[in-house]
Formats: sequence, structure tokens, C-alpha cells
Amino acid sequence: MSMSRIFADFEVRLQSERQREIEAGARDYRRSEYAKIQMLDRMAAQLGQPLKVNVMGAQVFQGTLREVGSGWLQLYSRTESVLIPHSSVLWWEGGSRTSDINDSTVVRKLSFGYALRALCAARLPVRIFHTSDGASSEGTIERVGLDFVEMSSHGIEGNYRSHEVFGHRVVPIAHIGAVSSLSMG
Repeated sequence: MSMSRIFADFEVRLQSERQREIEAGARDYRRSEYAKIQMLDRMAAQLGQPLKVNVMGAQVFQGTLREVGSGWLQLYSRTESVLIPHSSVLWWEGGSRTSDINDSTVVRKLSFGYALRALCAARLPVRIFHTSDGASSEGTIERVGLDFVEMSSHGIEGNYRSHEVFGHRVVPIAHIGAVSSLSMG
């Protein structure tokens, strides 16, 4: 075998080895970059996509992901709008397998407490699903404290009147699995 063939074969093997190292490095880089993605970031990449979300308390909600805030998300369907605190999500599925995430995708302006205050200000009847027992509370959120909500208890169908209020309830925010209101369009 001639020396030039030996050198040529060696160059081919060397180039092949370099290419494998580059590809392995690229895979490692992708894995390390993906390891930096938080679940809310991954979910924010699904804005506008249909999702199914299972929350503590054995509730499963389906709808289009409309908003992702600081510690919460909003699903919207033809019949209801649902706020779900990130801490109560057991799993979610749907949307795209890709996560094209950039600064404009991640919408983290309002905390879950502020989202609850917005519902309070809108005076929308809501159903609060509890995280532990699958039970729910219906009514209107009257006030939102640091770690609790106070609500007037009444049905959520139709327009309620003050004489239809049958009690008042305090619910710890930590035990809210989801907050559902009827869709307004």
C-alpha cells in the first residue's frame, strides 16, 4: 500500500471521527439546553393549541391554551374558561411536541392571585375545584387575600341576586385546583 493511500485513509478516518464528535457535542448541547426549560415555558410554547390538563382533585379540563401567567394557565372552551394554578397540574397533553421558546412566547406578567383578583373585579360566578377531594365551591369571589379567597356561595347558572346567596366561604389558594367560569365569548 502506498503512503499516499495510507494518508488518505487516515484523513478519512480522522474526518469521520471529527464528524461523530461534532454530532455528539450537538446532541449533548441540545440536551443541556432542553434541561433549562421549565414546564411553564414548555406550556407557553403551546399558546393557541388544544390541551388536556389533569389537576389535583381528579379533574381533567380540555380547551385551547389562552394565557400563561406567573404560576398559572388559562384554558378556554366554548362552554367555560378555566384558570389552573401551575402547582395543581398533575400532567398535560396535546399541543405540539416542539418547544420553540423565546422571550415573546413566555407570558409571565400576573400571578395567580392577580388573576383571581381580576375574576373578583369582573364579578363572574365561578366554580372553584378543590385539590384534595374532588369537591367544588360555587359562587362569586368577593375578596382575595394573600393566601385565600372569600366568596359568596350561590349557583353559577344565570344571573344571581343577593337573596340567592346562601352563605360565605373562605378557600385557601393553596387548595385551589382550578377556577372555572362560564365562557363569555
